[in-house]
Amino acid sequence: MDTTLTYFRKSAFSRDALVYSGDLDSQPAEGTLPFPIYYLDIGTRHINLCRNATQVTSPLLTGKQHGILGRTATIRGDIISSAHRNGVLSNAWTFVYMAEEFKWSISRWSNRWTLVDGRGNNIALFERASFRASKIGTLNISAGLSEHLVWLVVLTCELVHRTVKASERAAGGS
Repeated sequence: MDTTLTYFRKSAFSRDALVYSGDLDSQPAEGTLPFPIYYLDIGTRHINLCRNATQVTSPLLTGKQHGILGRTATIRGDIISSAHRNGVLSNAWTFVYMAEEFKWSISRWSNRWTLVDGRGNNIALFERASFRASKIGTLNISAGLSEHLVWLVVLTCELVHRTVKASERAAGGS
């Protein structure tokens, strides 16, 4: 069975995100069920994937962007991976896990992006929320992936999201 996760901003003025299991329309009130299953601590050049907000000092994975434009990233934790943007003007990212390349494809015509493996199989689909103050979007991940690969998908999806948002800001969008 596929896994569905919903991303919400932690608060109106925070970069950080909370990730909940399931397809939720609105963010649960703090301290009520369901509780977030991941917390994304997002800095200027890093993203920490944590089990919850109290574990920021010991994240599951840390992604750090490098270079003037942040076109490459190293990902460390229980696994080590690297990621890079697919081109100068591209918002898409590619990362490697267990010697296999995975690529996020970004649609220019919709608020969706798809993760495909090296054989062209769809691994995940992210649908970005439109006109929502706190909801970022919903991520559907194919069944049968290892826990470490799921972590990479969750972290790199946020990396793509922040790249798309930066491109929109540079173009004068929202």
